[in-house]
Amino acid sequence: MLRLIIAAAATAALTAFTWHKRRLIRAMAEELLEKGIELTVNNRFWPSKSDTDLDVPIVYVTDGGSKYHRSDCRFLNGNARAIAVDKAEEEYAPCGTCWPAA
Repeated sequence: MLRLIIAAAATAALTAFTWHKRRLIRAMAEELLEKGIELTVNNRFWPSKSDTDLDVPIVYVTDGGSKYHRSDCRFLNGNARAIAVDKAEEEYAPCGTCWPAA
């Protein structure tokens, strides 16, 4: 019984730490985007279920691509750049599969 409680506490602590780390990374990314700095992101290592909880909506584009995507889009396979959605709308069309910023 004690092992189960310790395992549950460790899982909860790890989940809280992971959530905090993701929020910190997103806050840093937002600050850089506000300054006009574009980021290169490997989507495989930065998964997200929703980009709608950000103050500055972020979408992703690939080199040579003509569409912008959500981070969980199946068409993002490799490196992608994170950019603000308003900037993406000026230069790219939305992906018809993931419908970013819809």
